[in-house]
Amino acid sequence: MLLLFLILISVLIFFKLFREFGKTQKIIVNLSKADKEKLQKALEEIIPINMKEQSTSTQENNKDLLQLKEKFPDSSIDSFLIKAEEIFDAVFNGLANSHHHILKTLLSEDLYENFAVQIQKRERRDLRQELLIKHKKTKLEKIQFLAEKVRIFITFDVSQMSAMVNIEGVSFDNPKRLYRDVIHKWIFEREYKKENWIVSKTSASEV
Repeated sequence: MLLLFLILISVLIFFKLFREFGKTQKIIVNLSKADKEKLQKALEEIIPINMKEQSTSTQENNKDLLQLKEKFPDSSIDSFLIKAEEIFDAVFNGLANSHHHILKTLLSEDLYENFAVQIQKRERRDLRQELLIKHKKTKLEKIQFLAEKVRIFITFDVSQMSAMVNIEGVSFDNPKRLYRDVIHKWIFEREYKKENWIVSKTSASEV
């Protein structure tokens, strides 16, 4: 009896969604009046709430994107995501190869100092870093407008291979050169009067 009731609920929910977004079809289900009232109440409580939340979120995202376009007419979110991946790769390439001039250009002062310290510690131990990145998905999370600049929060879903290697080419932290799935969360910012984006904050966690 419970299984039949669940099947009927699934059918009615499908019918409700199909009626909202596609062509309507006539479906006849033999239910008691009490069961129909319960199902109708459940549908009215669940479906409109989800649709309302989705609509509100979409409107907010569109508003932010329009405002971003007003501030920077030469940019679009699609082109920014491509640019963000290029900056991501350039930063890690600069970190792995000790390219301080690249890191100074792409990072905020505080973040550059953190990266420079990592490079110094590695070089004192006569180590070099091998790093390979495979991008899986890059996503815009949030846009934040401040008085003098805008911040864009980006999530990078990547598969990466990182290994510290000594002068003999031996790695003790990742000898098999295994890839890991990692989520990087970066904040990009740009002052309204400047042309370049810089990275002001980074964080990472393994999936």
